[in-house]
Amino acid sequence: MRVPFSQVREENRELMDELLPRLTEVLESGVLVGGDEVPRFERAFARLHGTREAVAVNSGTDALRLALRALGVPRGSVGITVANTFVATVGALVSEGVRPLLVDVGADENIDPEAVAAAVTEETGVVVAVHLRGRPAQMDVLRDLCAERGVPLIEDCAQAVGAVFSGRPVGGFGAVGCFSLHPLKNLAACGDAGVVVTDDTKLADRLRLLRNHGLADRDTVALWGENSRLDPLQAAALDVKLSRLAGWTKSRRELAALYDARLAGLPLVLPAHGPDRTHVYHRYVVRTPWRAELRAHLAAAGVETAIHYPVPVHRQPAARTGGVAVADGGLPVTEHQSGEILSLPLHPLLTEEQIDYVTDRITEFHHRRSLRAHRDEVGA
Repeated sequence: MRVPFSQVREENRELMDELLPRLTEVLESGVLVGGDEVPRFERAFARLHGTREAVAVNSGTDALRLALRALGVPRGSVGITVANTFVATVGALVSEGVRPLLVDVGADENIDPEAVAAAVTEETGVVVAVHLRGRPAQMDVLRDLCAERGVPLIEDCAQAVGAVFSGRPVGGFGAVGCFSLHPLKNLAACGDAGVVVTDDTKLADRLRLLRNHGLADRDTVALWGENSRLDPLQAAALDVKLSRLAGWTKSRRELAALYDARLAGLPLVLPAHGPDRTHVYHRYVVRTPWRAELRAHLAAAGVETAIHYPVPVHRQPAARTGGVAVADGGLPVTEHQSGEILSLPLHPLLTEEQIDYVTDRITEFHHRRSLRAHRDEVGA
């Protein structure tokens, strides 16, 4: 059996009867920049995350970059975040002249609030908390810590659309929440897209200026901005998909629960849970000291896997420049986890039969490994 890691084409094909009429309507309107589609999507997205405002931009990366600029994070200041994230988190800081200081994570793979507390100084301009893989970080502690120290908090929600912490959707705990709607995300555009959410109306107004060349109107440049608009075709597609998100999230959580049940008892570290967090499972990631062998075993059986991410940002060649620094004490947890993480297939089109097949192959791998270890021990 072949079990694909993702099925973007098939997911879009299922929605074609809904997508094509909406896209055709936009094309026939002749309004391909601006129009009503973008604000319609923004209002729906803000409702989903319980914020007053949502500002759509052309990527999750620009969501982070423009958020830093709108907040007025000083160039040359320090931005505290993690190394086990997609490179855009750190890249956005570097591109805005903020010096990244990378702190360690906890057992749940999210930023460690104690590490943040130890790292904050007078030079700190911002803290960026990543909700890795769709599991919320410890937002109550981080929010209170940043408020006490007078440091703005940005939530990197790129993988966490619809996730909830203590009964509240992510994105509304910090000054802003930044989302990616890349084609591989839980809510996926037909190309690239991003959104910033906030309860600060003035901040949202500044973001809207920044995404559109700083234009207050056609002939008045209020500030220096750039072109980071979301186009109406993407907004229309996202509006269609937004109506399906709750069902897709429910499917992801049910499939993750099947993985949990079928992998229980094996020598694997499964995704962390907590009663105060609604994990939306952008990725289902296990940890194993035998990653290379297990991955090869699964590949031979037709099961696609991935690693998110094999090289932490502080180990990337680009980190030698840009002022990237590591907090005192290093990143031992991040380093250890990066050598063991393995992403298993998880998407709304995955079937229970495929879950059974994947977990049977994983069980088979551990059974064979146990037999080999026993034979080696007896032979010795």
